[in-house]
Amino acid sequence: MCSLSRKGVYNGPALAFNTGMGLLNILYDSEHYYVAEFSAGEGIELVDKQACRSGYLEGQVAARLRAFMARMRSDEQGEDAVDEFLCSYEALLTNSVRLH
Repeated sequence: MCSLSRKGVYNGPALAFNTGMGLLNILYDSEHYYVAEFSAGEGIELVDKQACRSGYLEGQVAARLRAFMARMRSDEQGEDAVDEFLCSYEALLTNSVRLH
């Protein structure tokens, strides 16, 4: 498994557990955004840490984001390029989040 993180590309296991959705794969974690893929379904959660908003993406929207994240890993793009792309999803982030 390979995922992007604040320290660049991370090639180790990037799994966590969510009691409601089961295992999740952390696809990306930066100062501004967090992206996780749930194993129980086809969806992806995108969190804007600065705005404290999140959204659960499914279907073609999730597929497009998943393909972009895979392309970013293979192209070794920097955090700024990834964050700029994720900014295009802002209108879909309708859930308030409280970060601890």
